[in-house]
Amino acid sequence: MPQLEHVGIAIDEVEAVINCFDDLLGTRPYKAETVASQQVRTHFLDAATAKLEFLDALNDDSAVQRFLDRRGEGLHHLAFEVDDADTAMERLRAAGFTLLSDTPQPGADDKRIFFVHPKETHGVLVEFCETTAAEWTADTITHDDGRTVATYERGAEDAPPLVLLHGAAGSIRDEIAPLMRRLESSYHLIGVDLSGHGASSLPPDDTLTMEHFVADVQATLDHYAVPEAHLFGFSLGSAVALRSAHAAPDRVKRLALFAPNHQWDASLAATMKARLRLDERSPEEKRALHAQHKNPERLFSALRDFVDSLPARNDAIADTLSGVRASTLVIGLDEDPLFPIESTLQVHEALPNARLSILPSRRHSLPKGPLPQVASLLHAHLS
Repeated sequence: MPQLEHVGIAIDEVEAVINCFDDLLGTRPYKAETVASQQVRTHFLDAATAKLEFLDALNDDSAVQRFLDRRGEGLHHLAFEVDDADTAMERLRAAGFTLLSDTPQPGADDKRIFFVHPKETHGVLVEFCETTAAEWTADTITHDDGRTVATYERGAEDAPPLVLLHGAAGSIRDEIAPLMRRLESSYHLIGVDLSGHGASSLPPDDTLTMEHFVADVQATLDHYAVPEAHLFGFSLGSAVALRSAHAAPDRVKRLALFAPNHQWDASLAATMKARLRLDERSPEEKRALHAQHKNPERLFSALRDFVDSLPARNDAIADTLSGVRASTLVIGLDEDPLFPIESTLQVHEALPNARLSILPSRRHSLPKGPLPQVASLLHAHLS
C-alpha cells in the first residue's frame, strides 16, 4: 500500500507560515528547493511520520498561485509514495481515474510525480511520487596514492554529524540516498562512496582492502573537520564502520549496523562472488551499473578478490568486534538471503555495548527494505 510521503500546503506569506509552525511544532523547514517546471519553491518541514511541504508560488502563472487566488492558503494536496510512478499511472488510468499529466513529471526532493484530478477524489488533490536516484553533486577527496573518494553532504552543518557507508557494489546515490532523505532534517549527513564504488576511483593497483575503506572514512572526517561522528553502515559498510570505530575510537560516537556479518567461510564467499559477476547481469542491469560506477568491470573483479580474502580474516574481525566500545545498534533482517539471522545475532552478542533489532524483509537491500523502520530506529538510537 502506498505510504503518505508528505502533505502539501499552499502558502502566501512564507516567513509568517514558517514562524507559525515553529511556534506550533518547535521546528523549522530543513531545506528549500525550487522546481522550475512547476513554478514553485518548496519548503520541507519534518513532521516525523510524514513531511510538510510548504508551496510558495514563483509567479502568477503558477498552478499554486491559481489555487491561492481561488481558495487562499491551506491544504493543497496529499502525496503518497510508490515504487514505480509509471506502473501506478497505468493502474489508475485503467481504473478510470483522470490524471493531470500523460507521464510523471519532475518534482522536488528527487521525485517523479503525477496528480489525480480532485473531482474524482472528493475534492482532495492526490499526488503519487516515486523517489529517483539522487542528482547530488559530489565533493572529492584525494588520497596520497592518487585515488579519489566522492562524498555527499546533506543537512545543516551544525547538526550532529553522521557518516553513512554503503554495501559492496553499492553507492551513496543509489543505495544510501533514500535513507539520507529521511534523516537530513536532523543530522549533518556525509555519505561516502568507498574506494572504487560510485564516483570514487580504485587504488592504482586495482586492489581493495579493509584498510583502504577505513582510510576513506578517516579522510572524510578530516576533510569536513569533524572531530567525532556517528557511523552508519549497510552490509560491507557495517564492517567498515566497525573497523573504523576500532581504529579510532575517539572519533566515533555511536554506531549503527544494518545487515552485518562477521563470519566468512568458503561457501559464503562463493555465494558473494557469484553476485559480483557482471557477465551474468541483464543488459538493463549492466547499463545501471555503468551509470552507477566509474568502472564496474574493474570494481567487480577487485571485490571478488577482496571477498576471497575474508575467510582468512575471521580472527581479526572477532578481535575488532570485542574491542569496539561505542554504543552500537545492530539491525538484522529475519529472512536475509545473503546473511542469515544467525549472523546478526552473533554480531550483537560479540559487541560489548550493543542493542538489537530484527526487521521483516526477504531482500538484502536498504532502499528496497524496511526503510521507514530503519530511519525510526536510527533516530531513537542516535538521539
